[in-house]
Amino acid sequence: MTKKVFSCVLIGLGDIGLNYDLHQDQDEYIKTHARAFALNSGFDLKAGVDIDNKACNIFSERYAIDSYNEIEDALLRIKPDLIILAVPTSLQIESIRRIIKCFIPKIILCEKPMGNNLAEGKEIVSTCSKYNINLYVNYVRRCLPGSKEVKERIDNGLIKAPIKCVFWYSKGLKHNGSHYINLMEYWFGKLQAAQVVNKGREFPGFGFEPYAYLKFNNCEVSIIPAWEECYSHYTIEIISSTGRLYWNQDNLEWTKVTKSENFKGYNFLANKSEKLFTGAAKYQMHVADELYLALTGEFSSICTGEQALETLCSIDSILTMN
Repeated sequence: MTKKVFSCVLIGLGDIGLNYDLHQDQDEYIKTHARAFALNSGFDLKAGVDIDNKACNIFSERYAIDSYNEIEDALLRIKPDLIILAVPTSLQIESIRRIIKCFIPKIILCEKPMGNNLAEGKEIVSTCSKYNINLYVNYVRRCLPGSKEVKERIDNGLIKAPIKCVFWYSKGLKHNGSHYINLMEYWFGKLQAAQVVNKGREFPGFGFEPYAYLKFNNCEVSIIPAWEECYSHYTIEIISSTGRLYWNQDNLEWTKVTKSENFKGYNFLANKSEKLFTGAAKYQMHVADELYLALTGEFSSICTGEQALETLCSIDSILTMN
């Protein structure tokens, strides 16, 4: 049986589109859409689009693929199945409008958080629904093997309720914190309640960074902002009745509960932890893989437009609290 291949055009040749892994070994790192979709046999990357001539030249030289300065020129010439929209957040809604005016693709993969605000997110979802476009959003963490393993362990009770979680984030709740809100929704379901403990500061260019308490099914989550200007900091710690999960950068480990050998009736965390594979070095490859599964009717963890809209609703509810 011939494998189905989806033609695609990448709009936006910035960091996530092209640059993050430009000078890294492709056998070890896949961090951009360009590399992920160029290497995945389920996709045929036919063009890149960017207003910057230098970015276009680098893309074309590296991948031997045509590049364009204008969205319309690329889409009308190629008519792809899939559009990968990797433009800045502030330009996402404008780009969607331009796309629809000249060509209706079957699929759009949009960068998170899918619009500059909730209203724009709703417009993107409704527009894609109106034109029968399958919309997905690039929340990479839920596509990682490590995240899927954690989800499976939660679902089968190896990570058992009651559960409490703390995650640290920096560079704005909407910008980077949204990754973790979306991940919590993937692991624990819809946000049930939220309470802002402290509104926090406004980080220039990226919005507010609140301290907040979130309630999900079987899990209570505390979110705490760090200082991006000092260093990026993103960690997750889950304490459950059966053990502790800790995720720091590429390090993901599970420590189970064990009975004390010295104190009768007491339980402690084991001295040794189980290391879990995250897949973070090739995170964009995993997104492309999960997208292909979704497009071919297989079970997939990739974030849909509707799920991304739920995340936007959660973020909006937190940021608009007094």
